[in-house]
Amino acid sequence: MRVLKFIALICAVVLGCVFVQNANAADDHIRIALIKDTDHLKLAIKSKYRIVDGKTNQIIAEKRSLKGVTIKRTAEGYKVGDNVYSQQHLRIIPRKYFYVGNTGKSIKYRGIVDLIVTKPGKFHVINILDLEKYVRGVLYHEITDEWPMEAMKAQAVAVRTYAKYQMQENAEMLFDVTSDIYSQVYGGKSAERYRTNLAAKRTKGEYLIYKGKVLPAYFHSNSGGHTEDVRELWKHDLAPLYGVKSEYSIGQPGYNWKKNFRSSDVQKKLNANGYKLGLIKEIKILSRTKSGRVKYLQITTRDGKKKNITGKNFRDIIGPNLIRSNMYDITMKGYFFDLKGHGWGHGVGMCQWGAHKMASERRKYKEILSYYYPGAELVRL
Repeated sequence: MRVLKFIALICAVVLGCVFVQNANAADDHIRIALIKDTDHLKLAIKSKYRIVDGKTNQIIAEKRSLKGVTIKRTAEGYKVGDNVYSQQHLRIIPRKYFYVGNTGKSIKYRGIVDLIVTKPGKFHVINILDLEKYVRGVLYHEITDEWPMEAMKAQAVAVRTYAKYQMQENAEMLFDVTSDIYSQVYGGKSAERYRTNLAAKRTKGEYLIYKGKVLPAYFHSNSGGHTEDVRELWKHDLAPLYGVKSEYSIGQPGYNWKKNFRSSDVQKKLNANGYKLGLIKEIKILSRTKSGRVKYLQITTRDGKKKNITGKNFRDIIGPNLIRSNMYDITMKGYFFDLKGHGWGHGVGMCQWGAHKMASERRKYKEILSYYYPGAELVRL
């Protein structure tokens, strides 16, 4: 009897562990919006797959493969090849991979593809997959596989942490992150490389927390010598993101930049965003943040009117790829003006090129993370 009770106890424990593992697996799947509000999807699947009702989880069809077809949303539903499915939410589950070719070159993805109607004739294309596989699909696009391993490991932790934070914040939304620069650049299976996959594997399950909560682990290309205080840009008050001196970024790629602008082009962009300005005579820096970035600008028009604008809004409107960072000086030249600055990106959190420099000096990834996110705790799921 004792033996039977012992066996029963062991079985109960094992089954309980399996249940917990399955629950955690479900919680640790991320939803990436590959395409938003599209009217078509070019999709191919080179293995068996299932089509499921996304609301009821009922299997609608099982197919052997899907040769490149254009899926469209019609009045009757989703038209997939010769078949039409009336569901608002269609889930396609490949046995292996699926391929999306909307942007020209076909991109290979792992996981599931969800099609969710957002408005008449339009739908979101959402990729659902395990968080660790998502990290592998991001790393190569955020850095390269030629970087020092410790820098790649630090980046893997930052990517995983930022993703987990967004998963929590957007749990009630249709998706957690997008696949572009507005979240983290994600390229699916096509973006995986051996060394970046190794960095993800060696940090598997590791992420950053602060006071028991997942940290929004922002990162950027080059800090320009000092990272920015998150309170200057977003509604966070988190000590690990208050900004640190980053001499490691000095002289690294993206540290120096210069850009010439025509005043009339800037005027047009500002007016298109509701500023209603006449011809620009002068743009002057009114104040800077503690990190040296532009906080407020004053724009004076040729008829003497003045308008103040935050450095953040000015950069967002003119274009973050044109104004690489908010750490710059302005030189007016008649109907033109020059911006000469340092750094690339918003400046909050980890400086990628600073991490590269630290890793080149044989600093470990945990030291890099503690330097750029001081006070944050590294934990493993």
